[in-house]
Amino acid sequence: MTKAKAFGRALRKIRLKKNLTQEDLSLQAEIARVYISELEYGKKIPSIETIFKLSKALNIKCSKLMDLTEKELHPSLLNQFF
Repeated sequence: MTKAKAFGRALRKIRLKKNLTQEDLSLQAEIARVYISELEYGKKIPSIETIFKLSKALNIKCSKLMDLTEKELHPSLLNQFF
């Protein structure tokens, strides 16, 4: 799995856990909905600015988003954190 796809999967999981649509997240993060879709499908790689915007809109720390991305890349790490 690529890093972009891992980030996208983590982003989607968090968004769904927060019961947000892509449209909801796009409005809160001030990012185009199409871009959020591209992120979730691993077609785009977010800038650090975008990661901060998404984290703020999702009310989580950037490090949490990155931790979840890392877990998507390396599922064996799940046992180390839970």
